[in-house]
Amino acid sequence: MPSFHRKDFVVSKRHRVRSLTNNEQIIITNSPELSIPKRTSSKHRRTTLIALPPTLINTSNQDLHNNLGIQPTIFFYNEETFQEVCYRSIEDIREVKNNECLWIDVTGVHDHDLITRLGLRYNIHPLVVADIETTEQRTKLDVFEDALFLVGKMIYPDNIQQITHIEQISFYLKENILITFQEKSKDIFGPIKNRIRQNKGRIRRSKIDYLFYSLVDRIVDQYMDVLDIIGTKVEAIDHQLMHTLSRDTLEKIYDLKREMLYFRRSISPLKEIINKLQKEEETQIMQESTNIYLKDLFDHIVQVNDTIDTYREMLASFIDFYMMLNSNAMNEVVKTLTIISTIFIPLTFIVGVYGMNFDNMPEIHWKYGYFVVLGCMVVLTLIMLLCFKRKKWF
Repeated sequence: MPSFHRKDFVVSKRHRVRSLTNNEQIIITNSPELSIPKRTSSKHRRTTLIALPPTLINTSNQDLHNNLGIQPTIFFYNEETFQEVCYRSIEDIREVKNNECLWIDVTGVHDHDLITRLGLRYNIHPLVVADIETTEQRTKLDVFEDALFLVGKMIYPDNIQQITHIEQISFYLKENILITFQEKSKDIFGPIKNRIRQNKGRIRRSKIDYLFYSLVDRIVDQYMDVLDIIGTKVEAIDHQLMHTLSRDTLEKIYDLKREMLYFRRSISPLKEIINKLQKEEETQIMQESTNIYLKDLFDHIVQVNDTIDTYREMLASFIDFYMMLNSNAMNEVVKTLTIISTIFIPLTFIVGVYGMNFDNMPEIHWKYGYFVVLGCMVVLTLIMLLCFKRKKWF
């Protein structure tokens, strides 16, 4: 089984790429039918992978070389109007009107200049900017006087490569403004964007805090989907243990157990974070009308954590069961060897007695002495086997 050490990790380096200074902008107004300009994404971006057995958590070296620019997608919306805008320059983003909400979705966090300009444009603290660019942060919530900053983990499966992707996603929430930062171009927020474009649901009729809740809820739904897949694997291992005993099974158990440990570290802080968001004294950005949805989200997170704990306990019991089966198999081998050794002890004694070469041993000179001794040895062996059988030793 491959070992799991710190040296297996590859530390990603920060690359600075200057964004385009062209002031061109494309505005799509109330036109969900029109195609959205294609965003440029990196083909070799740093990725944290928790792979299926026997692959370990690792980072590809080629993902560190990454020099493509980022083009954020920007949504202006309210109940009556909607604009989806792609700007080439952050400074060109217009101010938000009193009855509007602004959502800036940034795909990729390696463009230092772009994120720095976003920080200057929307008064984001430099430490928050540094946290956004550092993609190994733990899940946390920072509360400021006029803003919230949430760092979470987005988990989604890749059925083609049979691996589970884990990437960091950051939320910066201010009054009427939400900025999200994703590591990769894999956009799990597509259904929410379509709901905004088509004016379905409550998002366009609500404040920006409801959009924030909807995005976090979408991430939690992805957790459930991944856990459903892992649950299928756990059942397969359970079935396999009852039929075959192999080292590959033990490696699969340890790989899944390591994934569950990482999931727990990434997801469990969300319980305290949602509780903190529900407290009105913590921040005035979250509306009281959103609390009922946060309670529902809290229930989902509790369910996810309970499922993770259940799978961890099952995997731990699988390891104990595997060791017990392995011990039983070894005991069967030892018991068989013990029976054979026990049978040969009296036979060895008889052979030793008649191998002492004394002259005064009548059986040696007897015509049928050899056959009588062999017969006695056979009868003694059968009697011992019968005794072992009655004692249910085999």
